[in-house]
Amino acid sequence: MAGDNERIKLTLELLGTGLYPIIEQEMKAVYQDDWITRAKESFRNSAITSQPEGEVIRWDAHSALLILWDHWNSVFRNRLTPLERSYVGELKEFRNRWAHQSQISTDDTLRILDTAARLLSAAGSTQEARQLQRERDQLLHQILQYQEQIVIDSDDQRRERMRDAIIFMVCGLAIDLVIFFSYGTGGLAILFAVFVAGVFAFLAYQRWVTPDRPTYGAHECTNCGKIIYGDSCPYCNEDLPA
Repeated sequence: MAGDNERIKLTLELLGTGLYPIIEQEMKAVYQDDWITRAKESFRNSAITSQPEGEVIRWDAHSALLILWDHWNSVFRNRLTPLERSYVGELKEFRNRWAHQSQISTDDTLRILDTAARLLSAAGSTQEARQLQRERDQLLHQILQYQEQIVIDSDDQRRERMRDAIIFMVCGLAIDLVIFFSYGTGGLAILFAVFVAGVFAFLAYQRWVTPDRPTYGAHECTNCGKIIYGDSCPYCNEDLPA
């Protein structure tokens, strides 16, 4: 299973290859045969890159993002929107942090994958964008699984499950007592009482071993019926005493 560092490395590789076509196309449209020279001007003030001499550019994520940013007003603003420019700036910052071996959290990795996929999709590199979208979805699934396990293992969850299991057992016992008091201890009464006890014992066991799964996304509150986006309803909580 890929880690955060491997995912960021893959993202930067796909950015380098996926952004090249739009850079070449748009830079040629504006600068014609002089586009390589104009592109290399973007590296003069960059202390993080070392480009080869002559008519060659090392096409990596840093080169692509730097050229997009540096030539935005003169070249790319007519092809991409200001939203994509913000993606370029954000990815430049994350790339520089990664290059300096700064710590990048899993949440930031998820954001990098999503932002890079959106930029590549806007640039027309659908294959690279889909690959990053798959990586993003896999990472999101891992995050949700981890958060879900924390909720399941919490003391509050265990107490709730134990309380409900005890209630099931008490209900089964109460119904059995009613059966015996009402119908005596005959064969049918005992058979029915055993059946009731078995049903409630099964319900108690299921409640104990089956935790409540956290609900993600928009859904109705089971109490007030309003649409909420988490486990705790803010509308119901407003009615609780401070």
